Amino acid sequence: MLFEKQSNNTVEEYMTKWLINTKRPSLKRSSYDRVEQSLNYQIFPAIGKIKLKKLTADDIQMMLNNLSERSSYSTTKKAYVNLKSCLDLAVLKGDIKKNPILSVVLPKNNKSDETVVYYSPEQARAIAAEAISTYNNGSFKYRYGYFIVFMLNTGLRVGEALALSWSDVDFTNKIVYVHNSVSSVKTRGDSSMKYEKIVNSPKSRNSVRYVPLNKTALDALVKIHAIMGDNDRIVTTENGLLVDPSAIHRTMSRILKNCGINGKKDIVHALRHTFATLLLRQGTDIKVVSEILGHSDISITMKFYYHVIEEQKKTAMTKLDEIY
Repeated sequence: MLFEKQSNNTVEEYMTKWLINTKRPSLKRSSYDRVEQSLNYQIFPAIGKIKLKKLTADDIQMMLNNLSERSSYSTTKKAYVNLKSCLDLAVLKGDIKKNPILSVVLPKNNKSDETVVYYSPEQARAIAAEAISTYNNGSFKYRYGYFIVFMLNTGLRVGEALALSWSDVDFTNKIVYVHNSVSSVKTRGDSSMKYEKIVNSPKSRNSVRYVPLNKTALDALVKIHAIMGDNDRIVTTENGLLVDPSAIHRTMSRILKNCGINGKKDIVHALRHTFATLLLRQGTDIKVVSEILGHSDISITMKFYYHVIEEQKKTAMTKLDEIY
């Protein structure tokens, strides 16, 4: 049996079995890693040693309250969702009589952790210039420099951009087909903490999309091909292998250091936020931006780029003053 009668199991023991036997078959490897991380770092340290049948709503509420104080809302919510899913199954299987989480209140999102990090137009220009700079002998400073420029001009997630093949690019119609993503996942069946790169389906159904290419993005692709050579993937290592997302992060760190740009977090994903912010400030319809970004719902775009929407409101009122 996948689950024996679990009356004496601790929360950690029960949830570990739930993760392996119930969740693993239905999740992508990258998603499985994220759930495992939520269990190991958020749930188990707080309530893992408590017997399942003795777990109370107060135990869970205290865990979530503490999480909310030190972590982001999304991290707290993931812990809540994972624990609830497991306890729902425990009730269904008769391992506990009632789900204690049903009387627990998920702490509200009172933080500004959803505020996006982006580069100013001046910083974006400096990053693009540094990314394609050369040494005195004419060789490029950064193997992935033009790839950085490409990301800045398409708004792709780093995993999506790394998964692109040349067959995904339509130079005639100036579009790129986004339908895969590169992830770094744990190598299972090995006691050591090793990771491997895989290509899988993207974040959501809406992530599969066609993205228009401007002249800068098209020119960057031509340069990338000249640097990388003839490979199936647009961007590869010197050995023609998949590039780990961490390599792009290291490249961005070097570029930012040489540009004198400090204090930014999520430095690679900030390229995507910069792309969207610039489009919105230029007056591009938010629905168009949402579709280009591959968001599952326009409300996500509105939440992330609230700062631009507020700017546009003020601008609209100023224009109204000009009429009168």
